[in-house]
Amino acid sequence: MLQLEIAAEWLREFGVWAILISLFINIIISVVGVLPSLFLSGANVVVFGPVLGFFVSVIGETLGAGAAYIVYRWGLRKWKGDSHSWKWVKKLQGISRKKQAIVLLSARLAPMVPSGAATFAASAVQMRLLDFLFVTLIGKVPTIWIESMIGYDLYYIQERYVNLIVTLSMILIIYIVLKTKDK
Repeated sequence: MLQLEIAAEWLREFGVWAILISLFINIIISVVGVLPSLFLSGANVVVFGPVLGFFVSVIGETLGAGAAYIVYRWGLRKWKGDSHSWKWVKKLQGISRKKQAIVLLSARLAPMVPSGAATFAASAVQMRLLDFLFVTLIGKVPTIWIESMIGYDLYYIQERYVNLIVTLSMILIIYIVLKTKDK
């Protein structure tokens, strides 16, 4: 909770530039690939309100994923190895654009697949950038919505503790159902 408060106060200090700063930070988080965006999504809804904050987070994470995709593709081209010989790359390159999009969407929706890994995989198979951005936008919406609402509820926990309990309970139920189906 303290990190969320610090992030929200820090973002507020930028005044009219706060949205652009948030988008820029989201791009940095995505390119680095290992930093969590949870606190930024939470700070966005606290600073800009639930609706605008959610959209700022979605746009920021989509732009960030696009930037990461471009950086990863550039890096793979410069790399002396041959990523095209990797079995999983060959397999994904051999399927249609539609099936590639479904695979990426599944990865975006799977809670255990890191966003950076999905972005790297798409760049390795040279998925079309517009396809990547569209599927990323669609796939990130549920996750960002959950992150945003949890962050908002945590910040205003005195008034919204019931919402937080309901959200976390729903996540737990979905997790248990998915784990049960795997068995």
